[in-house]
Amino acid sequence: MRFNVWYNEKMKKTKKNVLGVSFVATVVYLSMIFSRDMIYDSCVGGKCILNLDIFDFIAPFVFIFPVVLLLSLITYKLREETFRAWLHFAYGFVPLSIFLTFLARNSSGGSMGIPNILDQETVAFLLSALFLIISLVIIIYQWYKKLPE
Repeated sequence: MRFNVWYNEKMKKTKKNVLGVSFVATVVYLSMIFSRDMIYDSCVGGKCILNLDIFDFIAPFVFIFPVVLLLSLITYKLREETFRAWLHFAYGFVPLSIFLTFLARNSSGGSMGIPNILDQETVAFLLSALFLIISLVIIIYQWYKKLPE
């Protein structure tokens, strides 16, 4: 009985941690997007004070966190088994997604008239969409599996 109480408290902390980290990362991502637009608007005559390359470098890597926030909100009130199954998938997919985004080319230029469509933004978007679809399948499957017959 005592272990069960400890385990439930630990799971609640884990849910809160995932929700908190994804919320903070989403706020950072959105603030980067909005501040980038304001900085671009404040450039005068093509001269900007800040080097915006850091925004262009970091943005594709944190693109997945709004999706993680949405899914952590969905799983927050669900059963622990459903959350745990989704979390095991997310622990593997999010770092893999960041790594694959890092490996993608930084520009969308091609050669010999053939465009390169797999730039970092496209890879980040496709992997986030794939993460959302697979996560929803896992969550729905786990939820359906636990329904009483």
